[in-house]
Amino acid sequence: MPEFVLRERLAALLRNALATACDGGDLPPMPTAQIGLDHRGDELADYASADALRLARGAKMPPRAIAEAIASHVPSDAAIAEVSVAGPGFVNLRLDDAWVLDQIEAIVQAGPAFGPTPVTDPQRVQVEYLSANPTGPLTVGAGRIGVVGDAIARMLTARGHHVTREYYVNDAGRQIELLGQTVRHHYAAALGVSQPFPEDGYRGSYVADWGRTIAAEDGDRWLDGQAQQDAEAFEQRAVAIALTSIKQDLADLEIEFDEWYSEREMRSRGEVEAALQTLADSGHVTHREGATWFVGGEGTEDRDNVLVRSRGDPTYFATDIAYHRDKFRARCFDHVINIWGADHQGHVPRMKAAMEALGIDPARLEILVAQMVGVRSGDGLARAGKRSGRFVTLREVLDEVGPAATRYFFLSKAIDSQMEFDLELAKREDPENPIYYIQMAHARCAGIQRSAAENPSGATPDLTRLGAPETALVRRLLVYPEVMVDAADSREPHRIAHYLLELARAFHSYYNDHRVVSDDAVLSAARLRLVAAVRQVLGNGLELLGIDAPERM
Repeated sequence: MPEFVLRERLAALLRNALATACDGGDLPPMPTAQIGLDHRGDELADYASADALRLARGAKMPPRAIAEAIASHVPSDAAIAEVSVAGPGFVNLRLDDAWVLDQIEAIVQAGPAFGPTPVTDPQRVQVEYLSANPTGPLTVGAGRIGVVGDAIARMLTARGHHVTREYYVNDAGRQIELLGQTVRHHYAAALGVSQPFPEDGYRGSYVADWGRTIAAEDGDRWLDGQAQQDAEAFEQRAVAIALTSIKQDLADLEIEFDEWYSEREMRSRGEVEAALQTLADSGHVTHREGATWFVGGEGTEDRDNVLVRSRGDPTYFATDIAYHRDKFRARCFDHVINIWGADHQGHVPRMKAAMEALGIDPARLEILVAQMVGVRSGDGLARAGKRSGRFVTLREVLDEVGPAATRYFFLSKAIDSQMEFDLELAKREDPENPIYYIQMAHARCAGIQRSAAENPSGATPDLTRLGAPETALVRRLLVYPEVMVDAADSREPHRIAHYLLELARAFHSYYNDHRVVSDDAVLSAARLRLVAAVRQVLGNGLELLGIDAPERM
């Protein structure tokens, strides 16, 4: 399989050059593995390395002398036109224009595979995300986590890892009890029976809708006899309605999970007790004030380190420990990535400490924390608050702007930064709307190809006929594999979102200035190959983001 990550190919040449310089006595021995490259893409260089400056202290040499020694030993390569040294010790590389143009065919031939080669050590990775309590419709904040988690899973799969996507269903505990009591209140009311509204119950109108739905479908079943006392069964009836709503929203966003993991079933298997016993056996449990506490790591005295309350029921912390013990011990994932909401920030160090207490390397548990989402419309800025019943649902945003804009806008910002979702911008059909502009670029490529296919010239493309504008565009295409590597390895899909917007702008600009199909059949054929390459990269990137690549708009 060809290697498409150009940066890695060029970095290997620099490492080779450094090793040669050291072996020949031009430089003292130094760690070649630490040589890397950054993409520049400006008038000075396509790629540059500043590692000579970092190596200077250990080598006791001026960094420019190190850079010159490295540059003088770079082996010849078809991709490189020039190696130079600049400033205090930068090694600059300029790509060969003819080689760059030749990569058009490589991109087109690679098709969907154009991107990085798979990792050499694929891991079994579980990505657990969204996992919103089934106590109401998905909020926009949950939607953001779902979209980002899905994109991360797609990127890791493309990198060659064996990925399991999982939704942890919190279908047990105090919040589910409150949900059941609240829905039962509305269920009874729908049948003309008065029942008290629970203290701290859910006040959203959706809860009343669920109560009426159960009344319409089940009649007075839950008011008579033993069923009236079966609180857990009624709770699960309400949870099932919530999950149906959640799954529909996710389906419309093209988010799929491999596993829906039930907390209730985990508890019934005795896994919480088993996890607590493991902690107790290793000396990480203490008892005081009638409760069971976790001992270990920072914040031991914090009230949130309670594992079992004085009334005997396990806390969220205890069930989460059991859940993660199952991930690592029973299901043997090599690496686990969790994406949590901002309100779980304080839970991160506790879970890391708990993993260490269980004998699990905390580094195997990676936790990303998503910041808050506000939705801006003509009515101003709204933020979420599920318990009060006043929040913007994911469904409202989906119905307003559609799945493509919803996904792109969520993916356009780093997950650890707060964001405002601009509904009015997401609905616009002009260049100001980034996803519209990107999809239009792909549709424009497809349209050009369709028009050319209707009147084929039969000419053989001669890529040497292409000039500086085309070469600049291909240079952008060649960056895609390394953007994808960086996005996947750093868990930052917004890098791909930004790259696609830059590529779309470059292509629209090129299209506006250059006629693709003209009276010059050979030149037209060459430009059509370029259009095919642009279309392929746009399509590949959109696929990673889970966004459709339309052929007509």
